[in-house]
Amino acid sequence: MHFAPRAIPVLWRAAAAFSLAALLGPVAAAGQKAPEAASAAFDRASRAATGARTENRIEDAIGLYRQAVKLRPSWTEGWWFLGELLYDQNQYPEARDSLRRLIALDQTTGPGFALLGLCEFETKEYAKALNHIYQAHRLGLGDDPQIRRVVLFHEMLLLTRLQEYESAMQVLMSVVKDGGAGPAVIEAAGIAGLRRPIFPEELPPGDKDLIESAGRAVCAMAQRDPAAAQTYFAELVAAYPKAANVHYLYGSFLSATDKDAGLREYQKELELNPKHTEALATIALEYEARGDLDTAISYARRAVEADAQFFGAHAVLGKLLASAGQAEQGIKELEIARQQAPDSPQVHFSLATAYSMAGKKAEAARERAEFARLRKLAVEISQ
Repeated sequence: MHFAPRAIPVLWRAAAAFSLAALLGPVAAAGQKAPEAASAAFDRASRAATGARTENRIEDAIGLYRQAVKLRPSWTEGWWFLGELLYDQNQYPEARDSLRRLIALDQTTGPGFALLGLCEFETKEYAKALNHIYQAHRLGLGDDPQIRRVVLFHEMLLLTRLQEYESAMQVLMSVVKDGGAGPAVIEAAGIAGLRRPIFPEELPPGDKDLIESAGRAVCAMAQRDPAAAQTYFAELVAAYPKAANVHYLYGSFLSATDKDAGLREYQKELELNPKHTEALATIALEYEARGDLDTAISYARRAVEADAQFFGAHAVLGKLLASAGQAEQGIKELEIARQQAPDSPQVHFSLATAYSMAGKKAEAARERAEFARLRKLAVEISQ
């Protein structure tokens, strides 16, 4: 499947799951019940807009929908079709504004939030785009697998660009499950796997082969084909033994079945980059699992020193310190992690545990409640 953005609204219009009743929900239905005394001008404009749209006279339809929503700003159907048609014509700022009017009127339209997120992707409002895609997940994207996959693909791109690499890899699992791994998905997977905060069009030409090689390995992981993944990883490591994050990525694959082999790859990454904070934090957790808290803490401290802005380093160090009986020091690190990543469920869980160890019952209860809230939200988003 081709993921060119301008192809998306055609899919949207074709999907039966996006029928107007399902799309707009109860608020839209109420908005369409125009009073009997509704202006003749609105009636003419709305009928003409619908006719132009169904006859594929796009420019006429856009103009008529503009007239109609101006005459009746509460017309949700009009805002939806105006936003969709404008998006199809690459008029992203106006499409965005139309869809914002829609969701202001109807907070239950999952497809409306999804298309708004895609508009904001095009206008480079990346944090807003991701937030609105999350809202769409919570409300429901509909039953059409192609549309779901398009939204998930853009979600993966956004997460990678915003350096949420682990989350991007989780979304990749759904993308591959829904439709396999074509060239665009392989490329995006390679960028996420090698932890580059860029979009595919920003990839330097000289790195294309590296990214595709990594992408094939990552997609094989996502397809739960360990034999193919091992073959691709062997080719990747042989061809690019000194490329950043290659050994870290390979280590994450090996660790699922061979902890020692995974640890060796993480150490190889550190040989290339002694301040690779994710590798340091991951090694710390591995030594914790082996019962060697002293070594684990030393690696976690190195992770914090390597990048004091990485919440994961503080979270791991805080968790380890608390486990070692240094609850107050652990709390200090975990509170830093919470400040840096307030939406991380794991940070709140670890902080609740540390507060309990320190006898701070009220604080522990508060963190447990926040952990439960965020976990519930994460489940809703992942559906």
